[in-house]
Amino acid sequence: MPFDQTKTHSLADVINKLQALPTLPDTKRRDLISAITRTTKFLNRAPADLPTDAPSLRTILETIHPAQAGISAKSLANVKSNLAKALQVTRFMPRDLPQANRSAAWDAFFKHAGAKHQEWGLARFAAYCCSRGIDPQKVNDAVMTAFQSYLDARLLGKNPARLCKEMKQTWNGIVTRNTLSLATLTYAPNPRYRCRPLTDYPVRLQDEIADYLKWRSGADLFDINAPDKPLKPMSLRNTKAHLTQFLDAFVSSGVDPARLHSLTDVVTPENMRAGFTEHMKRRGITSGSGSLQNIAATLVVMARDRLKVEPTVLKEMIRIKRRVSTNPKGMNEKNSQRLIQFNDWENVIRILSLSNLLMDRAEADPASRISALHAMRAAALTILLSCPLRAKNLAGLDLNRHLMSHRNGTHTIYGIRIEGADVKNREAIEVHLTAKNSAMLHRYITKFRSNLTEVPTTALFPRASDGLPRTPSNFSGDLTAAIYRETGLVMNMHLFRHFGAKMYLDAKPGHYEAVRRLLKHRNVQTTIDFYAEMTSQFAFDEYSDILAKFGGRHH
Repeated sequence: MPFDQTKTHSLADVINKLQALPTLPDTKRRDLISAITRTTKFLNRAPADLPTDAPSLRTILETIHPAQAGISAKSLANVKSNLAKALQVTRFMPRDLPQANRSAAWDAFFKHAGAKHQEWGLARFAAYCCSRGIDPQKVNDAVMTAFQSYLDARLLGKNPARLCKEMKQTWNGIVTRNTLSLATLTYAPNPRYRCRPLTDYPVRLQDEIADYLKWRSGADLFDINAPDKPLKPMSLRNTKAHLTQFLDAFVSSGVDPARLHSLTDVVTPENMRAGFTEHMKRRGITSGSGSLQNIAATLVVMARDRLKVEPTVLKEMIRIKRRVSTNPKGMNEKNSQRLIQFNDWENVIRILSLSNLLMDRAEADPASRISALHAMRAAALTILLSCPLRAKNLAGLDLNRHLMSHRNGTHTIYGIRIEGADVKNREAIEVHLTAKNSAMLHRYITKFRSNLTEVPTTALFPRASDGLPRTPSNFSGDLTAAIYRETGLVMNMHLFRHFGAKMYLDAKPGHYEAVRRLLKHRNVQTTIDFYAEMTSQFAFDEYSDILAKFGGRHH
Protein backbone atom coordinates (compact mmCIF):
# COMPACT_ATOMS: atom_id res chain seq x y z
CA MET A 1 0.00 0.00 0.00
CA PRO A 2 1.53 3.36 -1.03
CA PHE A 3 2.02 6.30 1.33
CA ASP A 4 -1.22 8.28 1.59
CA GLN A 5 -1.60 11.52 3.51
CA THR A 6 -4.57 12.92 1.58
CA LYS A 7 -6.89 12.50 4.56
CA THR A 8 -6.58 13.64 8.14
CA HIS A 9 -5.54 10.74 10.33
CA SER A 10 -4.60 10.32 13.97
CA LEU A 11 -2.43 7.99 16.02
CA ALA A 12 -5.61 6.07 16.86
CA ASP A 13 -5.78 5.08 13.18
CA VAL A 14 -2.15 3.92 13.39
CA ILE A 15 -2.96 1.66 16.35
CA ASN A 16 -5.94 0.17 14.50
CA LYS A 17 -3.82 -0.60 11.44
CA LEU A 18 -1.01 -2.09 13.52
CA GLN A 19 -3.50 -4.40 15.21
CA ALA A 20 -4.90 -5.45 11.82
CA LEU A 21 -1.58 -6.20 10.05
CA PRO A 22 -1.46 -10.01 9.75
CA THR A 23 2.24 -10.32 8.85
CA LEU A 24 3.59 -8.16 11.68
CA PRO A 25 5.31 -10.21 14.43
CA ASP A 26 3.55 -9.92 17.79
CA THR A 27 6.68 -8.62 19.53
CA LYS A 28 7.13 -5.91 16.90
CA ARG A 29 3.43 -5.01 17.07
CA ARG A 30 3.63 -4.67 20.84
CA ASP A 31 6.73 -2.41 20.69
CA LEU A 32 5.26 -0.10 18.06
CA ILE A 33 1.91 0.26 19.83
CA SER A 34 3.80 0.82 23.10
CA ALA A 35 5.68 3.73 21.49
CA ILE A 36 2.35 5.34 20.60
CA THR A 37 0.77 4.82 24.02
CA ARG A 38 3.87 6.09 25.82
CA THR A 39 3.92 9.18 23.60
CA THR A 40 0.27 9.94 24.38
CA LYS A 41 0.98 9.46 28.07
CA PHE A 42 3.90 11.91 27.98
CA LEU A 43 1.65 14.48 26.29
CA ASN A 44 -1.46 13.77 28.38
CA ARG A 45 -3.41 13.38 25.13
CA ALA A 46 -5.57 10.69 23.57
CA PRO A 47 -4.28 8.92 20.41
CA ALA A 48 -7.21 10.34 18.47
CA ASP A 49 -6.00 13.90 19.30
CA LEU A 50 -2.54 13.50 17.79
CA PRO A 51 -1.78 13.85 14.04
CA THR A 52 0.23 11.46 11.90
CA ASP A 53 1.97 13.91 9.55
CA ALA A 54 5.61 14.38 10.56
CA PRO A 55 5.79 18.22 10.61
CA SER A 56 2.77 18.60 12.93
CA LEU A 57 3.69 15.67 15.13
CA ARG A 58 7.33 16.79 15.37
CA THR A 59 6.26 20.20 16.70
CA ILE A 60 4.17 18.53 19.40
CA LEU A 61 6.91 16.06 20.34
CA GLU A 62 9.37 18.93 20.88
CA THR A 63 7.44 19.77 24.06
CA ILE A 64 8.47 16.46 25.66
CA HIS A 65 11.58 16.70 27.81
CA PRO A 66 13.17 13.52 29.25
CA ALA A 67 13.28 14.90 32.80
CA GLN A 68 9.63 15.91 32.64
CA ALA A 69 8.65 12.55 31.17
CA GLY A 70 10.63 10.66 33.82
CA ILE A 71 12.87 8.81 31.36
CA SER A 72 16.38 9.11 29.98
CA ALA A 73 17.17 11.03 26.81
CA LYS A 74 18.13 7.75 25.12
CA SER A 75 14.81 6.13 26.05
CA LEU A 76 12.90 9.10 24.66
CA ALA A 77 14.90 8.86 21.41
CA ASN A 78 13.99 5.16 21.19
CA VAL A 79 10.31 5.95 21.70
CA LYS A 80 10.41 8.52 18.88
CA SER A 81 12.28 6.05 16.65
CA ASN A 82 9.65 3.35 17.21
CA LEU A 83 6.89 5.90 16.67
CA ALA A 84 8.39 6.75 13.27
CA LYS A 85 8.60 3.02 12.44
CA ALA A 86 4.95 2.57 13.39
CA LEU A 87 3.99 5.39 10.99
CA GLN A 88 6.12 3.91 8.20
CA VAL A 89 4.86 0.34 8.65
CA THR A 90 1.27 1.57 8.40
CA ARG A 91 2.14 3.90 5.48
CA PHE A 92 1.15 7.07 7.32
CA MET A 93 4.75 8.19 6.77
CA PRO A 94 6.82 7.58 3.61
CA ARG A 95 9.57 5.04 4.00
CA ASP A 96 13.25 5.89 3.64
CA LEU A 97 14.96 5.48 0.29
CA PRO A 98 16.74 2.14 -0.16
CA GLN A 99 20.34 2.24 1.01
CA ALA A 100 23.09 2.48 -1.58
CA ASN A 101 26.83 2.06 -1.26
CA ARG A 102 28.78 5.29 -0.93
CA SER A 103 30.28 6.27 -4.28
CA ALA A 104 33.99 6.79 -4.91
CA ALA A 105 33.34 10.50 -5.47
CA TRP A 106 31.85 10.83 -1.98
CA ASP A 107 34.71 8.85 -0.45
CA ALA A 108 37.12 11.28 -2.10
CA PHE A 109 35.13 14.25 -0.81
CA PHE A 110 35.19 13.04 2.79
CA LYS A 111 38.98 12.69 2.70
CA HIS A 112 39.00 16.51 2.81
CA ALA A 113 37.01 16.61 6.07
CA GLY A 114 39.11 18.08 8.85
CA ALA A 115 37.48 16.01 11.60
CA LYS A 116 35.42 12.87 11.93
CA HIS A 117 32.39 14.76 13.22
CA GLN A 118 32.22 16.64 9.90
CA GLU A 119 31.83 13.36 8.05
CA TRP A 120 29.20 12.19 10.54
CA GLY A 121 27.32 15.47 10.14
CA LEU A 122 27.04 14.97 6.38
CA ALA A 123 26.61 11.17 6.38
CA ARG A 124 22.82 11.22 6.02
CA PHE A 125 22.97 13.76 3.20
CA ALA A 126 25.64 11.69 1.44
CA ALA A 127 23.49 8.53 1.78
CA TYR A 128 20.51 10.39 0.28
CA CYS A 129 22.63 11.62 -2.63
CA CYS A 130 24.11 8.18 -3.28
CA SER A 131 20.65 6.59 -3.37
CA ARG A 132 19.72 9.11 -6.07
CA GLY A 133 22.98 8.95 -7.98
CA ILE A 134 24.08 12.47 -7.03
CA ASP A 135 27.86 12.97 -6.71
CA PRO A 136 29.38 15.97 -4.84
CA GLN A 137 29.94 17.77 -8.17
CA LYS A 138 26.14 17.90 -8.66
CA VAL A 139 25.30 19.16 -5.16
CA ASN A 140 23.65 22.59 -5.17
CA ASP A 141 20.91 24.50 -3.33
CA ALA A 142 18.17 22.62 -5.21
CA VAL A 143 19.55 19.26 -4.05
CA MET A 144 19.71 20.41 -0.44
CA THR A 145 16.18 21.83 -0.65
CA ALA A 146 14.89 18.48 -1.93
CA PHE A 147 16.76 16.71 0.88
CA GLN A 148 15.20 19.01 3.47
CA SER A 149 11.72 18.20 2.09
CA TYR A 150 12.64 14.50 2.28
CA LEU A 151 13.58 14.87 5.96
CA ASP A 152 10.57 17.05 6.72
CA ALA A 153 8.23 14.19 5.83
CA ARG A 154 10.14 11.62 7.91
CA LEU A 155 11.90 13.11 10.93
CA LEU A 156 10.22 13.21 14.33
CA GLY A 157 13.23 13.93 16.52
CA LYS A 158 15.20 16.78 14.93
CA ASN A 159 14.25 19.97 13.14
CA PRO A 160 15.02 19.46 9.41
CA ALA A 161 15.62 23.16 8.71
CA ARG A 162 18.12 23.47 11.57
CA LEU A 163 19.76 20.17 10.62
CA CYS A 164 20.16 21.20 6.98
CA LYS A 165 21.57 24.60 7.94
CA GLU A 166 24.26 22.84 10.01
CA MET A 167 24.98 20.53 7.06
CA LYS A 168 25.32 23.51 4.71
CA GLN A 169 27.79 25.15 7.09
CA THR A 170 29.82 21.93 7.34
CA TRP A 171 29.75 21.44 3.56
CA ASN A 172 30.82 25.04 2.91
CA GLY A 173 33.63 24.75 5.45
CA ILE A 174 35.08 21.69 3.73
CA VAL A 175 34.72 23.23 0.27
CA THR A 176 36.22 26.60 1.25
CA ARG A 177 39.14 25.36 3.34
CA ASN A 178 40.23 22.92 0.64
CA THR A 179 39.45 25.25 -2.31
CA LEU A 180 37.39 22.50 -3.95
CA SER A 181 35.70 23.22 -7.25
CA LEU A 182 32.26 22.53 -5.77
CA ALA A 183 29.26 24.75 -5.18
CA THR A 184 28.88 26.52 -1.87
CA LEU A 185 25.40 26.32 -0.39
CA THR A 186 23.36 29.32 0.71
CA TYR A 187 21.24 29.63 3.83
CA ALA A 188 19.13 32.34 5.38
CA PRO A 189 21.16 34.76 7.52
CA ASN A 190 20.30 35.47 11.13
CA PRO A 191 16.87 37.17 11.00
CA ARG A 192 17.78 39.52 13.84
CA TYR A 193 18.03 43.03 12.47
CA ARG A 194 21.38 44.75 12.92
CA CYS A 195 21.56 48.54 12.97
CA ARG A 196 24.21 50.42 11.04
CA PRO A 197 27.07 51.45 13.37
CA LEU A 198 27.56 54.99 14.61
CA THR A 199 30.71 55.23 12.48
CA ASP A 200 28.42 55.51 9.43
CA TYR A 201 27.45 59.02 10.53
CA PRO A 202 29.41 62.29 10.34
CA VAL A 203 32.33 62.60 12.78
CA ARG A 204 30.79 65.64 14.47
CA LEU A 205 27.64 63.67 15.35
CA GLN A 206 29.74 60.78 16.64
CA ASP A 207 31.70 63.20 18.85
CA GLU A 208 28.53 64.78 20.23
CA ILE A 209 27.11 61.38 21.15
CA ALA A 210 30.39 60.40 22.84
CA ASP A 211 30.44 63.69 24.77
CA TYR A 212 26.83 63.20 25.85
CA LEU A 213 27.50 59.68 27.15
CA LYS A 214 30.58 60.93 29.01
CA TRP A 215 28.51 63.74 30.52
CA ARG A 216 25.78 61.30 31.63
CA SER A 217 28.42 59.08 33.22
CA GLY A 218 29.43 61.84 35.63
CA ALA A 219 33.08 61.47 34.64
CA ASP A 220 33.80 65.12 35.44
CA LEU A 221 33.18 65.50 39.17
CA PHE A 222 33.46 69.30 39.02
CA ASP A 223 31.12 69.98 36.10
CA ILE A 224 28.42 72.15 37.68
CA ASN A 225 26.03 71.24 34.84
CA ALA A 226 26.53 67.49 35.23
CA PRO A 227 23.42 65.41 36.03
CA ASP A 228 22.77 64.83 39.72
CA LYS A 229 22.47 61.08 39.18
CA PRO A 230 25.16 59.67 36.85
CA LEU A 231 24.20 56.65 34.76
CA LYS A 232 25.65 53.25 35.53
CA PRO A 233 27.59 51.41 32.80
CA MET A 234 24.58 49.26 31.84
CA SER A 235 22.35 52.34 31.51
CA LEU A 236 25.02 54.07 29.42
CA ARG A 237 25.15 51.07 27.08
CA ASN A 238 21.35 51.11 26.81
CA THR A 239 21.35 54.85 26.06
CA LYS A 240 23.89 54.35 23.28
CA ALA A 241 21.85 51.44 21.91
CA HIS A 242 18.66 53.55 21.92
CA LEU A 243 20.39 56.32 19.96
CA THR A 244 21.82 53.80 17.49
CA GLN A 245 18.40 52.21 16.93
CA PHE A 246 16.66 55.54 16.47
CA LEU A 247 19.27 56.87 14.04
CA ASP A 248 19.09 53.68 11.98
CA ALA A 249 15.29 53.80 11.77
CA PHE A 250 15.32 57.51 10.94
CA VAL A 251 17.86 57.04 8.15
CA SER A 252 15.90 54.03 6.85
CA SER A 253 12.89 56.34 6.43
CA GLY A 254 14.75 57.98 3.54
CA VAL A 255 17.24 60.37 5.11
CA ASP A 256 20.87 60.68 3.98
CA PRO A 257 23.15 59.94 6.98
CA ALA A 258 25.63 62.56 5.73
CA ARG A 259 23.07 65.29 6.49
CA LEU A 260 23.03 64.52 10.20
CA HIS A 261 25.85 66.69 11.56
CA SER A 262 24.66 67.23 15.13
CA LEU A 263 22.18 66.06 17.73
CA THR A 264 20.04 69.15 17.14
CA ASP A 265 19.61 67.93 13.54
CA VAL A 266 18.36 64.59 14.83
CA VAL A 267 16.35 65.04 18.02
CA THR A 268 13.18 66.80 16.90
CA PRO A 269 9.47 65.88 17.09
CA GLU A 270 9.27 65.52 13.29
CA ASN A 271 12.25 63.16 13.21
CA MET A 272 10.85 61.14 16.12
CA ARG A 273 7.62 60.58 14.18
CA ALA A 274 9.51 59.54 11.04
CA GLY A 275 11.91 57.24 12.90
CA PHE A 276 9.21 55.60 15.04
CA THR A 277 6.98 55.05 12.00
CA GLU A 278 9.84 53.21 10.26
CA HIS A 279 10.61 51.25 13.45
CA MET A 280 6.98 50.06 13.71
CA LYS A 281 6.87 49.14 10.02
CA ARG A 282 10.09 47.15 10.38
CA ARG A 283 8.70 45.19 13.34
CA GLY A 284 5.23 44.77 11.85
CA ILE A 285 3.42 46.53 14.71
CA THR A 286 0.80 49.29 14.65
CA SER A 287 1.00 50.55 18.22
CA GLY A 288 3.57 51.39 20.89
CA SER A 289 6.00 48.94 22.40
CA GLY A 290 8.48 48.70 25.25
CA SER A 291 11.45 49.30 22.95
CA LEU A 292 9.87 52.44 21.43
CA GLN A 293 9.03 53.70 24.90
CA ASN A 294 12.66 53.31 25.99
CA ILE A 295 14.02 55.04 22.86
CA ALA A 296 11.56 57.89 23.26
CA ALA A 297 12.47 58.33 26.93
CA THR A 298 16.17 58.57 25.99
CA LEU A 299 15.44 61.24 23.36
CA VAL A 300 13.22 63.27 25.71
CA VAL A 301 15.84 63.26 28.48
CA MET A 302 18.54 64.31 26.02
CA ALA A 303 16.37 67.11 24.61
CA ARG A 304 15.48 68.40 28.07
CA ASP A 305 18.78 68.11 29.93
CA ARG A 306 21.44 68.46 27.23
CA LEU A 307 19.96 70.20 24.19
CA LYS A 308 17.73 72.53 26.25
CA VAL A 309 14.99 72.60 23.60
CA GLU A 310 12.12 75.10 23.81
CA PRO A 311 9.30 74.15 26.22
CA THR A 312 6.76 73.86 23.39
CA VAL A 313 9.08 71.51 21.47
CA LEU A 314 9.73 69.42 24.58
CA LYS A 315 6.00 69.21 25.25
CA GLU A 316 5.45 67.81 21.75
CA MET A 317 8.22 65.23 22.23
CA ILE A 318 6.70 64.13 25.54
CA ARG A 319 3.35 63.75 23.79
CA ILE A 320 4.96 61.51 21.16
CA LYS A 321 6.58 59.49 23.92
CA ARG A 322 3.18 58.89 25.52
CA ARG A 323 1.74 57.76 22.18
CA VAL A 324 4.41 55.09 21.65
CA SER A 325 4.49 53.92 25.29
CA THR A 326 2.78 50.80 26.57
CA ASN A 327 2.77 51.75 30.26
CA PRO A 328 2.98 48.13 31.43
CA LYS A 329 1.94 47.39 34.99
CA GLY A 330 3.16 44.29 36.75
CA MET A 331 4.80 41.18 35.37
CA ASN A 332 5.07 40.69 31.61
CA GLU A 333 3.19 37.89 29.88
CA LYS A 334 6.27 35.78 29.17
CA ASN A 335 7.31 35.60 32.82
CA SER A 336 3.71 34.96 33.91
CA GLN A 337 3.54 32.01 31.52
CA ARG A 338 6.88 30.64 32.72
CA LEU A 339 5.76 30.74 36.35
CA ILE A 340 2.84 28.43 35.54
CA GLN A 341 5.27 25.50 35.33
CA PHE A 342 5.77 25.85 39.09
CA ASN A 343 2.11 25.13 39.80
CA ASP A 344 3.35 21.55 39.45
CA TRP A 345 5.01 20.66 42.75
CA GLU A 346 7.33 18.16 41.05
CA ASN A 347 8.86 21.05 39.08
CA VAL A 348 9.44 22.94 42.31
CA ILE A 349 11.30 19.89 43.65
CA ARG A 350 13.33 19.68 40.44
CA ILE A 351 14.63 23.23 40.73
CA LEU A 352 15.23 22.97 44.48
CA SER A 353 17.24 19.76 44.15
CA LEU A 354 19.21 20.70 41.03
CA SER A 355 22.17 22.23 42.90
CA ASN A 356 22.70 18.97 44.81
CA LEU A 357 22.48 16.97 41.58
CA LEU A 358 25.09 19.17 39.88
CA MET A 359 27.43 19.15 42.88
CA ASP A 360 27.24 15.35 43.14
CA ARG A 361 28.12 15.14 39.45
CA ALA A 362 31.08 17.45 40.04
CA GLU A 363 32.34 15.24 42.86
CA ALA A 364 32.61 12.30 40.47
CA ASP A 365 35.68 13.90 38.83
CA PRO A 366 36.82 16.84 41.01
CA ALA A 367 39.94 17.70 38.98
CA SER A 368 38.24 18.36 35.64
CA ARG A 369 37.13 21.76 34.42
CA ILE A 370 33.73 20.36 33.43
CA SER A 371 33.19 19.38 37.06
CA ALA A 372 34.20 22.89 38.10
CA LEU A 373 31.49 24.26 35.80
CA HIS A 374 28.92 21.90 37.35
CA ALA A 375 29.97 23.08 40.82
CA MET A 376 29.85 26.73 39.72
CA ARG A 377 26.25 26.31 38.52
CA ALA A 378 25.38 24.52 41.77
CA ALA A 379 26.79 27.42 43.80
CA ALA A 380 24.96 30.01 41.65
CA LEU A 381 21.66 28.15 42.07
CA THR A 382 22.21 27.94 45.83
CA ILE A 383 22.69 31.70 46.06
CA LEU A 384 19.71 32.47 43.80
CA LEU A 385 17.44 30.27 45.89
CA SER A 386 18.73 31.88 49.10
CA CYS A 387 18.61 35.44 47.82
CA PRO A 388 17.22 36.06 44.29
CA LEU A 389 19.88 38.50 43.10
CA ARG A 390 19.79 40.24 39.74
CA ALA A 391 22.09 38.70 37.13
CA LYS A 392 24.55 41.60 37.25
CA ASN A 393 24.98 41.33 41.03
CA LEU A 394 25.30 37.55 41.02
CA ALA A 395 27.86 37.48 38.20
CA GLY A 396 29.90 40.26 39.84
CA LEU A 397 30.21 38.69 43.30
CA ASP A 398 33.73 39.02 44.69
CA LEU A 399 35.30 36.94 47.46
CA ASN A 400 36.78 39.98 49.20
CA ARG A 401 34.16 42.65 48.58
CA HIS A 402 30.89 40.78 48.89
CA LEU A 403 31.36 37.53 50.84
CA MET A 404 31.50 37.39 54.63
CA SER A 405 32.35 34.20 56.49
CA HIS A 406 32.75 33.00 60.06
CA ARG A 407 33.31 29.68 61.77
CA ASN A 408 30.52 27.94 63.61
CA GLY A 409 32.14 24.92 65.21
CA THR A 410 33.54 22.88 62.35
CA HIS A 411 31.42 24.64 59.73
CA THR A 412 31.92 27.83 57.73
CA ILE A 413 28.87 30.08 57.49
CA TYR A 414 28.67 32.60 54.64
CA GLY A 415 26.90 35.90 54.18
CA ILE A 416 26.58 38.22 51.17
CA ARG A 417 26.73 42.00 51.35
CA ILE A 418 26.28 44.26 48.30
CA GLU A 419 26.36 48.02 48.76
CA GLY A 420 23.43 50.06 47.48
CA ALA A 421 25.61 51.86 44.93
CA ASP A 422 26.07 48.53 43.12
CA VAL A 423 22.36 47.61 43.07
CA LYS A 424 19.88 48.69 40.40
CA ASN A 425 17.53 50.48 42.80
CA ARG A 426 20.38 51.47 45.17
CA GLU A 427 18.95 49.31 47.97
CA ALA A 428 21.79 47.49 49.79
CA ILE A 429 21.54 43.69 49.95
CA GLU A 430 22.64 41.69 52.96
CA VAL A 431 21.77 38.04 53.53
CA HIS A 432 23.15 35.24 55.71
CA LEU A 433 23.10 31.77 54.17
CA THR A 434 21.87 28.74 56.06
CA ALA A 435 24.35 26.11 57.23
CA LYS A 436 23.30 23.79 54.39
CA ASN A 437 23.66 26.44 51.69
CA SER A 438 26.92 27.65 53.20
CA ALA A 439 28.28 24.10 52.97
CA MET A 440 27.41 23.99 49.25
CA LEU A 441 29.12 27.33 48.60
CA HIS A 442 32.15 26.31 50.69
CA ARG A 443 32.62 23.12 48.64
CA TYR A 444 32.62 25.16 45.46
CA ILE A 445 35.04 27.81 46.75
CA THR A 446 37.57 25.45 48.33
CA LYS A 447 37.43 22.52 45.94
CA PHE A 448 36.34 23.60 42.44
CA ARG A 449 36.63 27.34 41.86
CA SER A 450 40.40 27.27 41.23
CA ASN A 451 39.84 24.90 38.28
CA LEU A 452 37.84 27.50 36.38
CA THR A 453 40.85 29.71 35.56
CA GLU A 454 44.61 29.77 35.98
CA VAL A 455 44.61 33.55 36.44
CA PRO A 456 44.77 34.78 40.07
CA THR A 457 41.41 36.35 40.84
CA THR A 458 38.97 37.14 43.63
CA ALA A 459 35.89 36.85 41.37
CA LEU A 460 33.51 34.24 42.75
CA PHE A 461 32.56 33.14 39.23
CA PRO A 462 35.66 33.89 37.11
CA ARG A 463 36.14 33.60 33.36
CA ALA A 464 38.80 31.17 32.17
CA SER A 465 40.53 33.69 29.89
CA ASP A 466 41.33 36.55 32.28
CA GLY A 467 39.84 35.73 35.69
CA LEU A 468 37.40 38.63 35.50
CA PRO A 469 33.78 38.09 36.59
CA ARG A 470 31.59 36.40 34.01
CA THR A 471 29.38 38.73 32.00
CA PRO A 472 25.77 38.70 33.28
CA SER A 473 24.27 37.76 29.90
CA ASN A 474 26.64 34.83 29.27
CA PHE A 475 26.39 33.61 32.85
CA SER A 476 22.60 33.81 32.77
CA GLY A 477 22.48 32.06 29.38
CA ASP A 478 24.73 29.25 30.60
CA LEU A 479 22.61 28.71 33.71
CA THR A 480 19.36 28.84 31.71
CA ALA A 481 20.70 26.17 29.33
CA ALA A 482 21.85 23.96 32.22
CA ILE A 483 18.48 24.20 33.97
CA TYR A 484 16.61 23.24 30.81
CA ARG A 485 19.04 20.45 30.00
CA GLU A 486 18.68 18.87 33.44
CA THR A 487 15.03 19.56 34.28
CA GLY A 488 13.13 20.64 31.17
CA LEU A 489 12.23 23.90 32.92
CA VAL A 490 12.54 27.24 31.12
CA MET A 491 14.05 29.54 33.74
CA ASN A 492 16.51 32.41 33.47
CA MET A 493 18.23 34.17 36.37
CA HIS A 494 15.65 36.93 36.62
CA LEU A 495 12.81 34.41 36.96
CA PHE A 496 14.29 33.31 40.28
CA ARG A 497 13.02 36.59 41.69
CA HIS A 498 9.48 35.83 40.56
CA PHE A 499 9.87 32.21 41.69
CA GLY A 500 10.86 33.37 45.18
CA ALA A 501 7.86 35.69 45.36
CA LYS A 502 5.54 32.92 44.15
CA MET A 503 6.81 30.43 46.73
CA TYR A 504 6.44 32.96 49.54
CA LEU A 505 2.96 34.14 48.52
CA ASP A 506 1.76 30.58 47.93
CA ALA A 507 2.68 29.84 51.54
CA LYS A 508 1.60 33.22 52.95
CA PRO A 509 -0.94 34.94 50.69
CA GLY A 510 -1.01 38.71 50.95
CA HIS A 511 2.36 39.11 52.72
CA TYR A 512 3.60 41.68 50.20
CA GLU A 513 5.80 43.57 52.65
CA ALA A 514 7.89 40.46 53.32
CA VAL A 515 8.24 39.87 49.55
CA ARG A 516 9.21 43.53 49.09
CA ARG A 517 12.03 43.02 51.56
CA LEU A 518 13.05 39.74 49.92
CA LEU A 519 13.31 41.33 46.47
CA LYS A 520 14.51 44.72 47.74
CA HIS A 521 11.77 46.71 46.05
CA ARG A 522 11.77 50.32 47.20
CA ASN A 523 7.98 50.56 47.15
CA VAL A 524 5.47 47.92 48.27
CA GLN A 525 3.13 49.02 45.47
CA THR A 526 5.67 47.68 42.99
CA THR A 527 5.46 44.31 44.73
CA ILE A 528 1.65 44.37 44.70
CA ASP A 529 1.54 45.33 41.01
CA PHE A 530 3.75 42.38 40.12
CA TYR A 531 2.31 39.66 42.33
CA ALA A 532 -1.33 40.46 43.19
CA GLU A 533 -2.41 37.94 40.55
CA MET A 534 -0.71 35.15 42.50
CA THR A 535 -2.92 35.77 45.52
CA SER A 536 -5.99 35.50 43.28
CA GLN A 537 -5.49 31.73 43.09
CA PHE A 538 -5.66 31.58 46.88
CA ALA A 539 -9.05 33.30 46.70
CA PHE A 540 -10.27 30.77 44.12
CA ASP A 541 -9.06 27.88 46.30
CA GLU A 542 -10.83 29.33 49.34
CA TYR A 543 -13.99 29.77 47.27
CA SER A 544 -13.79 26.14 46.09
CA ASP A 545 -13.43 24.97 49.71
CA ILE A 546 -16.51 26.98 50.69
CA LEU A 547 -18.55 25.45 47.86
CA ALA A 548 -17.31 21.98 48.80
CA LYS A 549 -18.49 22.52 52.39
CA PHE A 550 -21.92 23.60 51.22
CA GLY A 551 -22.06 20.58 48.93
CA GLY A 552 -21.22 18.30 51.84
CA ARG A 553 -24.05 19.79 53.89
CA HIS A 554 -26.52 19.23 51.06
CA HIS A 555 -25.71 15.51 50.96
